Amino acid sequence: TYYKRIHGARLADMLGLELGELEKEISNMVSDGSVYAKIDRPKDIVRFLQAQSPESTLSAWAGDITTLLDLVEKTTHLINKENMTKQ
Repeated sequence: TYYKRIHGARLADMLGLELGELEKEISNMVSDGSVYAKIDRPKDIVRFLQAQSPESTLSAWAGDITTLLDLVEKTTHLINKENMTKQ
């Protein structure tokens, strides 16, 4: 499991860096494209999750709904099959 967001102080502690060094390291990694991150200095939070566009959010939601409806259909079929075998 990867972190989506973490307090800068905690991340610095985990990596054995000072806060200033941490910010430089994160900035370098973002600049060279190895990681996506945003730093919220006032709240001391580093976010690694890139914001999704509304289109991609709707696409993911539509895919989830399709999967859910497929499961409902299969479950209904199995229930009807079970009911027919009991009669």
